[in-house]
Amino acid sequence: MASTENSRNPRYFFLLILIFCASYFMIRLWTFNERAALPQMLSKFHHFKFFRKKLISHEAVNTSFDDLVNVSLSRQVAETIVEENVPLPNLPEISLEEFIKEEKQYYHDEQYLMYKKCPTSVRLKIANNSAVKHKFIEDMPVLMWDKHLSPSEYKRLFRFKNINGFKNMYYKNISSTLSKLTSENNRYMFDDLLHSATKKDCIRCAIIGNGGILNGSKKGKEIDSHDYVFRVNTALTKGFEADVGSKTSFYCFTMVTLSNTLAGSRKFGFTAPPSPPGIRYLVFADNEWTYMYMGAQFAGKDPLPRSPDKYHRRPMKFNVPVTPDIIKIVHPDFERYLKWSWVNSSHQHRDIHRPTTGAIMLLVALHTCDEVNAYGFGGSYEKYSDHYYEPKFSKHTFYANHDDRTEQKLWHLLRKEKIINLYTRDEER
Repeated sequence: MASTENSRNPRYFFLLILIFCASYFMIRLWTFNERAALPQMLSKFHHFKFFRKKLISHEAVNTSFDDLVNVSLSRQVAETIVEENVPLPNLPEISLEEFIKEEKQYYHDEQYLMYKKCPTSVRLKIANNSAVKHKFIEDMPVLMWDKHLSPSEYKRLFRFKNINGFKNMYYKNISSTLSKLTSENNRYMFDDLLHSATKKDCIRCAIIGNGGILNGSKKGKEIDSHDYVFRVNTALTKGFEADVGSKTSFYCFTMVTLSNTLAGSRKFGFTAPPSPPGIRYLVFADNEWTYMYMGAQFAGKDPLPRSPDKYHRRPMKFNVPVTPDIIKIVHPDFERYLKWSWVNSSHQHRDIHRPTTGAIMLLVALHTCDEVNAYGFGGSYEKYSDHYYEPKFSKHTFYANHDDRTEQKLWHLLRKEKIINLYTRDEER
């Protein structure tokens, strides 16, 4: 009889559930040797002060059970210890309307003053153009470095996920990268000009997309004549110099797009990011892996970390040492600003939506260069192959997290308003 009463006692029922969950998680942790998820797992029992005091020193993310299981299973314990005693923020739930309002609240600083030397700058055209000036916020921070990370900024940006902020990321991992970005190289896009004997107030930039419209364009020499050339994704130049040039000043990427690019483009001969002398890498930090990887590179760690998501992506190899002086990271507020103000897609309320990597590259240039000439953007999806380097026609693939057609309309609007020069074959007919 006592046995029956005990089995119905809520305390014993809860104890059985607790034992089951603890056993399940310990088996997974033992199997994968991935103990870093322990703090977040234990956070589900945060109302037990004993567990919180003895086993974990910070609050965990308020997230779903599925997210809890899948997040960060490949972090090592050493990578999860929060430095400076900065806890994972435990933010209250808010409505979608409140969330969107917070997404549109941005940090402002004075780095834009570094880009105001040219009297004919594209940004002056934007500010005086009725069709686009409403999109432009002059003092929006483009780049992020050590001064932009603090406990208060960490908490503010923790609300936003992926490329838009720091959600589900540990302070220490972010700090391992940003704390090393302390030089003028990290604060100004064209850092080589800071100590150049040649004074240059107006900067001409070529922004190279990978659209098939470039195949047979013979624009290579024109592209290479620019002060700086931005490239992205499968930035193949060898064998295509006549059409796309050979110069690369900035290579732009997210860790996920770079991983996918290297996996899918080896058959075309693209095996590593471009690494010519003077190369700068413009990074769009779309996940915690970005900070873990860059921090490990800066510290000279080996092996480099795999991605902490369920895909366990392999760390990519660069052909040059990845040091802080060649890395520039785009500020998350700038990423959200591009989404809401410039691309302004009807899909922007979707959790996974963000501008394409190519769009971010072009819009970064629009906020830093003085003359922007775009190639490989805006071509017909029906008329041209997806990429210039493909030997056979390849149909364009539309992805759920992007809105390519809205971006296409933006490029043609900017061309129409004479904000940018956009290469289109129609002009030459």
